[in-house]
Amino acid sequence: MNAPMPAHWLRPGPSAIVAAGAAATALPAAWLLRSFDPGVAGSLFPPCLFHAITGLHCPGCGLTRALHALLNGDLAGAWAMNPLLLPGLFALLAMAWHRGVHALPDAIARRLFDGRIWIAVLLAFGVLRNLPWPAFAWMAPG
Repeated sequence: MNAPMPAHWLRPGPSAIVAAGAAATALPAAWLLRSFDPGVAGSLFPPCLFHAITGLHCPGCGLTRALHALLNGDLAGAWAMNPLLLPGLFALLAMAWHRGVHALPDAIARRLFDGRIWIAVLLAFGVLRNLPWPAFAWMAPG
């Protein structure tokens, strides 16, 4: 005969609750983003406030349009809007994979989870995408 499961096995843990909350938020958001183009006039998605005030492109400029393109299967369009999106998503998936059942090599995990590296990459990307030279113009949204 099977013994009954302990009561703590029946309660969802914090990670299960966070995952359920993330899914409950992400799925409707993905549907909205896939269905409505943020690049058209009168879009329900707000424009970048930083760009509106300064005229400069922040590291996140073009991210909403890039996610719209990605959700509609347009990898080239996603890359054109924000080239940091695809490597960033890959890094986040690797981090989630590492936190799950599998483990990445220590050297890779240390770099992926080092917030200083993320900050440095975002700052460098934010500066480089605003430089006027053709070598960096491809980083600007559009």
